[in-house]
Amino acid sequence: MKFNFKKLALSAFTVGLLSFGAQAQFEGVIEFEKNVGNVHLNYKYFVKGDNIRIEELAEDGAVEGIQLIDLEKKTMYAISPDQKLYMEAPNRRPAGDFEVEVNKTGKTKEINGVKCKEIIVSSAAKDRKIIYWVAKGDYDFFDPMLVALNRKENQSLFFQKIEGIDNFFPMLSQEYILSSSRLVSELKTTKMERKTNDSKIFEIPSDYKKFER
Repeated sequence: MKFNFKKLALSAFTVGLLSFGAQAQFEGVIEFEKNVGNVHLNYKYFVKGDNIRIEELAEDGAVEGIQLIDLEKKTMYAISPDQKLYMEAPNRRPAGDFEVEVNKTGKTKEINGVKCKEIIVSSAAKDRKIIYWVAKGDYDFFDPMLVALNRKENQSLFFQKIEGIDNFFPMLSQEYILSSSRLVSELKTTKMERKTNDSKIFEIPSDYKKFER
Protein backbone atom coordinates (compact mmCIF):
# COMPACT_ATOMS: atom_id res chain seq x y z
CA MET A 1 0.00 0.00 0.00
CA LYS A 2 1.38 3.36 -0.99
CA PHE A 3 1.26 6.08 1.65
CA ASN A 4 0.12 9.44 0.36
CA PHE A 5 2.70 11.90 1.69
CA LYS A 6 1.09 14.79 -0.19
CA LYS A 7 -1.84 14.67 2.19
CA LEU A 8 0.62 15.13 5.05
CA ALA A 9 2.66 17.89 3.47
CA LEU A 10 1.23 20.53 5.83
CA SER A 11 2.31 23.56 3.88
CA ALA A 12 5.29 21.68 2.43
CA PHE A 13 7.02 21.77 5.80
CA THR A 14 9.70 19.15 6.32
CA VAL A 15 9.00 17.54 9.66
CA GLY A 16 11.58 16.30 12.12
CA LEU A 17 12.07 15.47 15.76
CA LEU A 18 14.66 17.05 18.06
CA SER A 19 14.95 17.22 21.82
CA PHE A 20 12.32 19.63 23.03
CA GLY A 21 9.84 20.23 25.80
CA ALA A 22 7.57 22.88 27.25
CA GLN A 23 4.54 23.38 29.45
CA ALA A 24 2.00 25.13 27.27
CA GLN A 25 -0.51 27.33 29.05
CA PHE A 26 -2.72 28.38 26.15
CA GLU A 27 -5.53 25.94 25.43
CA GLY A 28 -7.77 26.33 22.45
CA VAL A 29 -7.82 26.51 18.66
CA ILE A 30 -5.84 28.80 16.35
CA GLU A 31 -6.80 29.09 12.69
CA PHE A 32 -4.50 30.58 10.09
CA GLU A 33 -3.94 30.78 6.38
CA LYS A 34 -0.82 30.69 4.27
CA ASN A 35 -0.39 32.28 0.87
CA VAL A 36 2.59 31.51 -1.37
CA GLY A 37 2.12 32.96 -4.82
CA ASN A 38 -1.18 31.57 -6.10
CA VAL A 39 -1.22 28.77 -3.52
CA HIS A 40 -3.64 29.28 -0.62
CA LEU A 41 -3.61 26.90 2.37
CA ASN A 42 -5.61 26.75 5.61
CA TYR A 43 -4.55 25.24 8.93
CA LYS A 44 -5.71 24.74 12.50
CA TYR A 45 -3.65 24.35 15.66
CA PHE A 46 -5.33 22.57 18.57
CA VAL A 47 -3.37 23.05 21.81
CA LYS A 48 -3.83 21.34 25.17
CA GLY A 49 -0.95 21.20 27.64
CA ASP A 50 1.97 19.52 25.91
CA ASN A 51 -0.21 18.18 23.11
CA ILE A 52 -0.57 19.88 19.72
CA ARG A 53 -2.67 18.81 16.76
CA ILE A 54 -2.07 20.47 13.37
CA GLU A 55 -4.69 20.04 10.67
CA GLU A 56 -4.34 20.89 6.99
CA LEU A 57 -7.70 21.78 5.48
CA ALA A 58 -9.03 21.49 1.94
CA GLU A 59 -10.98 24.33 0.34
CA ASP A 60 -14.25 22.70 1.45
CA GLY A 61 -12.99 22.48 5.04
CA ALA A 62 -12.24 18.75 4.96
CA VAL A 63 -9.17 17.62 6.92
CA GLU A 64 -6.51 16.40 4.48
CA GLY A 65 -3.58 15.82 6.83
CA ILE A 66 -2.86 15.77 10.56
CA GLN A 67 0.22 15.98 12.74
CA LEU A 68 0.14 15.05 16.42
CA ILE A 69 2.94 16.38 18.62
CA ASP A 70 3.60 15.54 22.27
CA LEU A 71 6.16 17.97 23.67
CA GLU A 72 6.62 15.98 26.87
CA LYS A 73 7.03 12.53 25.32
CA LYS A 74 9.00 13.98 22.39
CA THR A 75 6.89 12.16 19.82
CA MET A 76 5.31 13.28 16.57
CA TYR A 77 3.04 11.40 14.17
CA ALA A 78 1.76 12.17 10.69
CA ILE A 79 -1.75 10.91 9.95
CA SER A 80 -3.66 10.39 6.71
CA PRO A 81 -7.43 10.51 7.41
CA ASP A 82 -8.28 9.38 3.86
CA GLN A 83 -6.17 6.24 4.10
CA LYS A 84 -6.54 5.73 7.85
CA LEU A 85 -2.78 5.38 8.19
CA TYR A 86 -0.22 6.90 10.55
CA MET A 87 3.54 7.02 10.79
CA GLU A 88 6.07 8.37 13.25
CA ALA A 89 7.82 11.41 11.82
CA PRO A 90 11.46 10.68 10.92
CA ASN A 91 14.35 12.45 12.59
CA ARG A 92 15.75 15.17 10.32
CA ARG A 93 18.89 17.24 10.60
CA PRO A 94 18.35 20.90 11.43
CA ALA A 95 18.89 23.48 8.71
CA GLY A 96 22.32 25.05 8.34
CA ASP A 97 23.12 28.14 10.37
CA PHE A 98 23.02 31.63 8.88
CA GLU A 99 23.32 35.23 10.07
CA VAL A 100 20.35 37.55 10.45
CA GLU A 101 19.72 41.12 11.49
CA VAL A 102 16.86 41.60 13.96
CA ASN A 103 15.13 44.96 14.28
CA LYS A 104 12.55 45.35 17.03
CA THR A 105 11.07 48.54 15.64
CA GLY A 106 8.85 49.47 18.56
CA LYS A 107 5.86 49.84 16.23
CA THR A 108 2.55 48.34 17.36
CA LYS A 109 -0.84 47.62 15.82
CA GLU A 110 -3.93 45.63 16.68
CA ILE A 111 -4.66 42.38 14.85
CA ASN A 112 -7.77 40.34 15.66
CA GLY A 113 -8.26 42.51 18.72
CA VAL A 114 -4.77 41.76 20.04
CA LYS A 115 -1.96 44.31 20.41
CA CYS A 116 1.07 43.22 18.37
CA LYS A 117 4.67 44.40 18.10
CA GLU A 118 6.63 44.60 14.86
CA ILE A 119 9.89 42.67 14.51
CA ILE A 120 11.81 42.66 11.22
CA VAL A 121 14.30 39.85 10.57
CA SER A 122 16.51 40.02 7.48
CA SER A 123 19.29 37.94 5.95
CA ALA A 124 21.54 39.27 3.19
CA ALA A 125 22.83 35.75 2.49
CA LYS A 126 19.31 34.44 1.87
CA ASP A 127 18.11 37.69 0.25
CA ARG A 128 15.03 37.63 2.46
CA LYS A 129 13.27 39.90 4.93
CA ILE A 130 10.37 38.81 7.13
CA ILE A 131 8.13 41.23 8.99
CA TYR A 132 6.52 39.65 12.06
CA TRP A 133 3.67 41.12 14.07
CA VAL A 134 3.84 39.22 17.36
CA ALA A 135 1.52 39.13 20.37
CA LYS A 136 2.79 38.40 23.87
CA GLY A 137 0.80 36.01 26.01
CA ASP A 138 0.68 32.42 27.25
CA TYR A 139 1.90 31.03 23.94
CA ASP A 140 4.91 29.14 25.28
CA PHE A 141 4.00 26.11 23.12
CA PHE A 142 4.85 27.86 19.86
CA ASP A 143 8.65 28.06 19.84
CA PRO A 144 9.13 24.44 21.06
CA MET A 145 6.65 23.38 18.40
CA LEU A 146 8.78 24.99 15.68
CA VAL A 147 11.84 23.18 17.03
CA ALA A 148 9.91 19.91 16.94
CA LEU A 149 8.66 20.41 13.39
CA ASN A 150 12.14 21.39 12.22
CA ARG A 151 10.71 23.30 9.27
CA LYS A 152 13.15 24.36 6.59
CA GLU A 153 11.13 27.30 5.32
CA ASN A 154 12.20 30.85 6.16
CA GLN A 155 9.10 31.84 8.12
CA SER A 156 10.04 29.28 10.78
CA LEU A 157 13.83 29.60 10.64
CA PHE A 158 13.89 33.39 10.91
CA PHE A 159 11.45 33.40 13.84
CA GLN A 160 13.73 31.12 15.85
CA LYS A 161 16.57 33.62 15.39
CA ILE A 162 14.77 36.25 17.49
CA GLU A 163 16.06 36.48 21.06
CA GLY A 164 13.56 36.75 23.89
CA ILE A 165 10.70 35.45 21.75
CA ASP A 166 9.36 33.00 24.34
CA ASN A 167 5.61 33.36 24.98
CA PHE A 168 5.10 35.32 21.75
CA PHE A 169 2.90 34.24 18.84
CA PRO A 170 3.06 35.66 15.29
CA MET A 171 -0.38 36.98 14.34
CA LEU A 172 0.93 38.02 10.94
CA SER A 173 4.21 37.44 9.09
CA GLN A 174 5.18 38.50 5.58
CA GLU A 175 8.25 37.30 3.71
CA TYR A 176 9.86 39.58 1.10
CA ILE A 177 12.77 39.23 -1.30
CA LEU A 178 15.24 41.66 0.21
CA SER A 179 16.70 42.91 -3.08
CA SER A 180 13.38 43.56 -4.81
CA SER A 181 10.91 44.03 -1.91
CA ARG A 182 8.57 41.51 -3.58
CA LEU A 183 6.19 39.68 -1.25
CA VAL A 184 6.65 35.90 -1.60
CA SER A 185 4.71 34.40 1.33
CA GLU A 186 2.33 35.40 4.07
CA LEU A 187 1.05 33.70 7.22
CA LYS A 188 -2.01 35.24 8.84
CA THR A 189 -3.90 34.24 11.98
CA THR A 190 -7.60 34.43 11.19
CA LYS A 191 -9.09 33.21 14.47
CA MET A 192 -7.91 32.45 18.00
CA GLU A 193 -10.34 30.80 20.38
CA ARG A 194 -9.69 29.76 23.97
CA LYS A 195 -11.60 26.57 24.72
CA THR A 196 -11.21 23.19 26.36
CA ASN A 197 -10.11 20.59 23.82
CA ASP A 198 -11.10 16.94 24.13
CA SER A 199 -8.00 14.86 24.89
CA LYS A 200 -9.11 12.24 22.35
CA ILE A 201 -8.30 14.48 19.38
CA PHE A 202 -4.60 14.18 20.28
CA GLU A 203 -4.69 10.39 20.04
CA ILE A 204 -4.28 8.16 16.99
CA PRO A 205 -7.69 6.57 16.21
CA SER A 206 -7.80 2.90 17.18
CA ASP A 207 -8.87 1.79 13.68
CA TYR A 208 -5.88 3.45 11.96
CA LYS A 209 -2.99 1.27 10.85
CA LYS A 210 0.70 2.03 11.06
CA PHE A 211 2.31 2.68 7.70
CA GLU A 212 5.04 0.14 7.00
CA ARG A 213 7.73 1.02 4.47
